[in-house]
Amino acid sequence: MSVTSQYTFLNGFFNSVFFVFNTQKPADQAFSESSSSNGLILTVNRPNDEILIDLGPQIATNETTGLVANQLVSAGASLTSKIRVQGVPWVLVPYFLQKPLAHNFFDMLVRVDFDFHIETPWYCSDADGTISVYLFLFLDKNKHLQGSVDGAWFSFNGGGPFCAGKIQDGLSAALPAVISQVKPVLAKAISQASGVPFKTLYYLPGNGIKTPGIFIQDASADLALALIPALG
Repeated sequence: MSVTSQYTFLNGFFNSVFFVFNTQKPADQAFSESSSSNGLILTVNRPNDEILIDLGPQIATNETTGLVANQLVSAGASLTSKIRVQGVPWVLVPYFLQKPLAHNFFDMLVRVDFDFHIETPWYCSDADGTISVYLFLFLDKNKHLQGSVDGAWFSFNGGGPFCAGKIQDGLSAALPAVISQVKPVLAKAISQASGVPFKTLYYLPGNGIKTPGIFIQDASADLALALIPALG
């Protein structure tokens, strides 16, 4: 089924709550997308042969949540949220300025993030923060879907006046283990598209629903990968 999906973001591009209005088309249409000048409205023409991978449920499984929670415990932290999956433009990734030419300016990365809490001794305030792992999905020279962990970032509030440095060091030491848990999850998430050549890759906020109608979803919690197969 070919549809035109119009996404209206209430709090920024691919961020937080949005409305999607899907209109079924009587004939197939080629893929195209356009956005308003303020970035709050995205219109996507979606062809019949679109293949959709809802990344949220593929990545934020009970198994992944358990693995991440265990790694946080080893760093003296506890998991306080669900695992979220969100699309983030490359220029808005927090380490963009460290290597701005690593990707095209208009590329989208996949952020897998979650919140944590760290209890501290009585003389320091407890800390709350977020760890984000950024994934880059792309088509290789043979037009096959590939993915890699691009980087990671964390931020937190609290830990003062004496414990912030220790918290910083503990989280920095824990990041490689967290990344190691994400790598096989990513491979499994995109395995359903392995070995198939594609001509186009793009992202849709939420679960990528294609049913005609109006729906409300959260772009900060889920993200869909859409692929158009190559012909011949």
